[in-house]
Amino acid sequence: MRRLRDERGFTLVELLVSMVITTIVFGATLSVLDVFQSNNRLDQLRNENQDMARTTLDRLARQLRNVIARTTSEGAVPGALEQAEPLAITFQTVDTASVSSGNETNAMRVRYCLNHSNAENEVLWEEVKRWTTKEPSLPTSTSCPDHTSGNWDRLTQVVTHVTNLNGGHTEEQRPLFTYSAKETPEILTVNTDMFINISPTSTKLERELTSGVSLRNANRTPVAEFLATEEGNYSVRLNASASYDPDGLSLTYKWWDNGEELLTTSQQYVTKPFTKGSTQKFKLEVKNPGNLSATAERTVTIK
Repeated sequence: MRRLRDERGFTLVELLVSMVITTIVFGATLSVLDVFQSNNRLDQLRNENQDMARTTLDRLARQLRNVIARTTSEGAVPGALEQAEPLAITFQTVDTASVSSGNETNAMRVRYCLNHSNAENEVLWEEVKRWTTKEPSLPTSTSCPDHTSGNWDRLTQVVTHVTNLNGGHTEEQRPLFTYSAKETPEILTVNTDMFINISPTSTKLERELTSGVSLRNANRTPVAEFLATEEGNYSVRLNASASYDPDGLSLTYKWWDNGEELLTTSQQYVTKPFTKGSTQKFKLEVKNPGNLSATAERTVTIK
């Protein structure tokens, strides 16, 4: 009678070794999957943050293109911008969301400012003020955000994980806003340079978003120039034809002779005769429709 073949299984050692190998392979697979999911989530957050930043820059550009240079009202700041700082900008723009009979130009005040109290997560805020009666005065608070009662109707975080101050790991500070001039009335363009990074510890993940806007409604200060030419009868011809407005706006003219205002608003004027040897100090003031003005002076000794 033939003997049955031995049917032997795994030994305990072999089973343990197999389990260890299986655990290692399975653990490595889970680790790779976890890293993949983590990177995928990081990419998703980065894309969402970049989309949020681009949307904000687009909205800011539209608002700046519709900026209102409110310089004719009492106490208004001349020029297209009310405040122009490296980390904050304030201006008035057309309010497309509402119409008010008490607000003749349908204007609203907007401020963008960067809060950098948390070095690893700087936040860009948008602050909005609307009115239906008299235009409110410009807030003096420099806080960001400005929670002062009555200053703003709405405060909104529009971009997070901004790193213009480099997340605190370098000494370099990069301005969020740059301007074509130092003085507010002379600013014609606004450039925005935003750095964002949801992982500030890794500079390789930092992204830079830029935009530039020309201010179509900028109201610049006019230039006052005039000639004072002595006539043959000891009178003086005043000629302000060299005065001009950089934006091509019309000008009004006022003249003074030794501190006394002359009864003329003409661009050119011939004075009364003066005494030979007398000294006359003439002054010209030109003003544009935006209520911005400039002056010039000339002294003439009558020969």
